[in-house]
Amino acid sequence: MGFTLISFMATAQQVRAGRFNITNYPEERKTIEEMSNKQDSSKVLEGDYIGVGADGKIFYSFIKEFQNTDGWKFKSVTPLPGTHFLRVYNGNAAVRNVVVDVVFETPKGDFPIRVARTETYIKQKGKWYQVSGQGTIVLSKEEKEADFIRRLKAK
Repeated sequence: MGFTLISFMATAQQVRAGRFNITNYPEERKTIEEMSNKQDSSKVLEGDYIGVGADGKIFYSFIKEFQNTDGWKFKSVTPLPGTHFLRVYNGNAAVRNVVVDVVFETPKGDFPIRVARTETYIKQKGKWYQVSGQGTIVLSKEEKEADFIRRLKAK
């Protein structure tokens, strides 16, 4: 029995001009972008946040999503050009999508991963809050193929 392996690369794709409105509400966009770079609880409406980490863990608190008991710390987060989209709806809701290269400092050295990230924001009483965040690890072609083969052997 033979297998054909089909692999898809996760690369930045250009979105057709005009497909999404990514210029409306310029002041709201500026505020959301500034807060999206913060890694503290001031940007969330605590008690109304759900996060899913790149490892699949679900968090019901922003603080818990970014606490790590294994000694891992964020070293850098670098957005990939052409992958960032911020859409604002009616001036009171927004969705931000971006693919980032993340490097963690660990007790065993630096650990790099690529993550596709989606964040949801709402505006209440004149202030923006992040109410959800979700990250998915993006595998390289080689990693996908190795994972596929590993899974086949496990069957």
